[in-house]
Amino acid sequence: NFLKFIKWLNGETGGEKQKEEAKKIKYLLIVGDTVDGVGRFPGQEDLLEIKDIKKQYNKFAEYLAKIRKYIKMIICPGQHDAVWVGQPQPPIIKEYSAPLYELDNIIFVSNPAVIEIANGKEKGLKILMYHGASMNSYINEIESLRLGNAQDNPSKVVKEMLKRRHLASKHSSVDYVPYEKFDPLLIKEIPDIITTGEMHRTDIDIYNNILIICSSCWQSTTSFEEKTGHDPDPCKVPVFNLKTREIKIMDF
Repeated sequence: NFLKFIKWLNGETGGEKQKEEAKKIKYLLIVGDTVDGVGRFPGQEDLLEIKDIKKQYNKFAEYLAKIRKYIKMIICPGQHDAVWVGQPQPPIIKEYSAPLYELDNIIFVSNPAVIEIANGKEKGLKILMYHGASMNSYINEIESLRLGNAQDNPSKVVKEMLKRRHLASKHSSVDYVPYEKFDPLLIKEIPDIITTGEMHRTDIDIYNNILIICSSCWQSTTSFEEKTGHDPDPCKVPVFNLKTREIKIMDF
């Protein structure tokens, strides 16, 4: 299914209208958990075909190398990536993912990260990328989320983050790396878009004129996902038009 997505992205499949749309894609944002990792949860090794973290990144790089070179890919890490789990997480490091660093159209950022897509001198579009490790804590602690099926509607969780202007407002909700001069998980600069992963379901909403894009995944339901109460809806890709601000979901 991921290869189907790449073929569409390259304009090799779909109707003529879809091919034309695919040719206009300029940016691909990947919001963490680029690989499944090793030893991330009990019994994971039984589910893995590739049990070496470097080889997992090699395979990921093999896929991304197929994507057209003029598409910029911005990648932040998640808990399954080969960086420390404490937040903020640094960008994925070359030591484990050297083949990714050979691709000139990849930009590595931290988790969380604010990026700006600008056109010349015009004011750019600010996008807050956050994988979302704290989302489960928000659901556990806020009754309306817990009872309101927020795991299947992750945008509800992101709204609570925006209300509090903080990505992990409860102490101990994530492993935290303290900074002396500022709180790196504080939403200090109001973004135009916030995009998350973690919950493995696509969900779109707006809060105070901030577009919320919760991303899907490329992994079907595992036994571990069932234990955590997650119900993944894989292979859905949100596509955002920078000119019209239209957003739609492609299903692969």
